[in-house]
Amino acid sequence: MLVQGIATSIDALSVGFTIADYNGLMALAAALIIGVATFVICMAGVKIGAKFGAKLADKAQILGGVILILIGLEIFITGVL
Repeated sequence: MLVQGIATSIDALSVGFTIADYNGLMALAAALIIGVATFVICMAGVKIGAKFGAKLADKAQILGGVILILIGLEIFITGVL
């Protein structure tokens, strides 16, 4: 969890550097878009998790780990090539 928290903070920092170049109105619009998109995706995750969580409870951690490994491999391969 600590590593994931650090990775999320670094990601937010990079977005902050990008938004720092915007004027006030553009920065506000970007923050609102990011906030709304995050809220919608989180709510979808809660709904999907509630629906499938009981069915896949024992396999959810394995599936999540496999997905994270695949994302990491994709990022690594893209970075190397």
